[in-house]
Amino acid sequence: FRGLSKSTFYLHLKECEFRFNHRGQNLYKLLLKIIRKSPLN
Repeated sequence: FRGLSKSTFYLHLKECEFRFNHRGQNLYKLLLKIIRKSPLN
């Protein structure tokens, strides 16, 4: 492991925050719900 680059540190931090805040939930179902609500296109 070589650490995190400065450019991706914020994204890594936000992902860790999201996973911690939703640790008791099924992330697959939760992400599907979020993507359906706000499509990427």
